Amino acid sequence: MKICAVVLAAGQASRMKAVKALLPLPLLPGGRDCPALEGLARLYREAGVRDILVVSGHHAAEVETAARSLDLVTARNPDPEQGMFSSVRVGLRAVAADCDRVFVHPADVPLVRPLTVRALLEEARAVPRAVLIPGFEGREGHPPLLPAAFAKTICNYQGGDGLRGALAALPRRLVEVADSFVLEDMDRPEDYARLRGLAARRGALAPAEARRLLRERGIPEKGLRHAEAVGAVAQGLALALQESRAAQGSAPGIDPSLALAGGLLHDICKGQAGHEAAAGRLLRGLGLPVMAALAVDHRDLSLPEGCPVGEREVVYLADKYCRGKEFVSLEQRFGQKLALYAADAEACAAIRARLGRARTLEARLAREMGQEPARIARRVLADLSGTEGRL
Repeated sequence: MKICAVVLAAGQASRMKAVKALLPLPLLPGGRDCPALEGLARLYREAGVRDILVVSGHHAAEVETAARSLDLVTARNPDPEQGMFSSVRVGLRAVAADCDRVFVHPADVPLVRPLTVRALLEEARAVPRAVLIPGFEGREGHPPLLPAAFAKTICNYQGGDGLRGALAALPRRLVEVADSFVLEDMDRPEDYARLRGLAARRGALAPAEARRLLRERGIPEKGLRHAEAVGAVAQGLALALQESRAAQGSAPGIDPSLALAGGLLHDICKGQAGHEAAAGRLLRGLGLPVMAALAVDHRDLSLPEGCPVGEREVVYLADKYCRGKEFVSLEQRFGQKLALYAADAEACAAIRARLGRARTLEARLAREMGQEPARIARRVLADLSGTEGRL
């Protein structure tokens, strides 16, 4: 199946007062800036999509120069005043004749994650004769993935509502993805400022996105309950740590929302051999290195005294406090393992070493927060059980 991508960059950008495709965003490793167009080229190339065509129009010279520097093919819309759908037509008519599927991606939706492209490509293998539209929480976003066989019908459409209207009469499917960025565009300077901030979180997920990813992975109900418990405890510990640091005039240095999302995803590969490492591989493959770092160490870790406690550490400790969705102390958690491996002296030594590291982190958190982290965990889980009982 040959996949192509059409990037729409022909707009006048009268409200933005700048060429959207060329606006810098922190999309490179280390948070370095690159033009939005380069970010999209990287998105598709990393997914194996090599045939990328950029439709220019207004600001054609600037857009085409940037596209050529990225080794991208261009096609110019001679009448961009007719709106985005006229650029869609130009792009679809210019794609390679042997193309099977075409992504249509407006340049002003620059933060779409690799997991979305991957999800659409996987769905295309199962549903070859339908337009696939990514969505988040029921809302349609970008980029749609179109069967190239529909290109002529789309280009000949004469009704209203542009591309949306042209697709309405075609077989189509909404593909829910764990990516709210499919809904995020930049029309105005304030949108651009907001997206610059959001771009820094592209390698992580918000809690709602993490829950969506768990559903996509088919995690069973028991696993979902444990994930919610660990996430809630991790968030509670992060909030307490944040409040303590604020009272002392220190920088927060921890994000409770990220701790919640990390707790939700920590066991996403449970049941696989070496499930912590498997989770790291999965999440890195989805373009989520921040989430991978939170999942890969939740079985065991140590933290040098001079290093600050962050989301990784509270997710680890939260997991130790949760058996399913019930509270257990560190002694209970590791005591169960010691009893299970009582006949294996080497295994018991390793378990005691892990218990020692968990106690060290627990004691450090207690000193920094001024309260016992186990008490916070117990309270959070009691509140969580009470909430479930009222639903």
